[in-house]
Amino acid sequence: MDEPRLKRRRTDDSGATRTPVTRSAEYWFDDGNIILQVESTQFRLTKSMLSMHSSVFRDMFMVPLPPDEPTIENCPVVVLSDTAQDWIHLLGAMYPKFFLEVARPPTVELIAGILRLSKKYDIPLFREDCFHRLRMQFPSTLAEYDSISGRTLLKEEPHMLIPLVSLAREFDQISILPLIFYSIVVTESDKYMFKVMNDLDLSFRPADRLACLQGYVRLLDLQSLISMSWIDKDNGYIPARSCPRYQACLMALKDIIYNMSRGQRPEIFILGQWIAEWEVGLCDACRSKARKIFEDARQACWNELPGVFGLPAWEDLKSLDFE
Repeated sequence: MDEPRLKRRRTDDSGATRTPVTRSAEYWFDDGNIILQVESTQFRLTKSMLSMHSSVFRDMFMVPLPPDEPTIENCPVVVLSDTAQDWIHLLGAMYPKFFLEVARPPTVELIAGILRLSKKYDIPLFREDCFHRLRMQFPSTLAEYDSISGRTLLKEEPHMLIPLVSLAREFDQISILPLIFYSIVVTESDKYMFKVMNDLDLSFRPADRLACLQGYVRLLDLQSLISMSWIDKDNGYIPARSCPRYQACLMALKDIIYNMSRGQRPEIFILGQWIAEWEVGLCDACRSKARKIFEDARQACWNELPGVFGLPAWEDLKSLDFE
């Protein structure tokens, strides 16, 4: 791992700092014995806390300071080439204000900031926690995907989906890419497909942009051929062979198809849950047959999801993940 650049506070010929700095209102502790200057913000912290989490700082603090080292309030100053906002995110994790903060899921910006610093300064526990959170939000099995339905593990703001692609690649979390791509395509699909095609944000690689565009078409094909195949009367699935009232169930199927065409489900629905309204008018045999076909198709679509976006199979993706 490359050693991060740690610099002592520098002054110009007049002794004044080159840029005006301000003290952090939240992370300036009276008992602190080290000051970190990041951009124009200074944080007064304790060496023991930094050393407990980071091997880089622990090794740094073992080196004696020169006797003429400039200080502020008897604290040495270390200048870091990071962003102040990333350090605010990291210090929020080091000095939490909430216990078991389940109701306040982290943002993508917070996860990204902590990942950047935990990699640079070797903070393994925070890095592993971030990876775990990402893999929970974007799992690699359908059972895990269903288990988080309705739960918010990460504030997945729509405008942060594209930066999540870059984040996954930067930190080698390749197995989360299929669901991120899927989310880009199905979340307000018209708006985001327009963004995918026209956004000039260089952080979204052309190859990833193309994967979304091609994936959109492939998802529509999968949906018609597999996940919603049970509603195609030409397939002969519904009415079922054991149906005791063929004509009634055939009419019910036509009503279901008509209602779907009126926009009662999203355009792309390959991973969606069964909707109770689809059972209206069907006999028990047809209802059971339809649900079985639908659930088997969901699993088949899940298995195909990585390939939809030009990625390897799920097991191969997981083997590419770091840690």
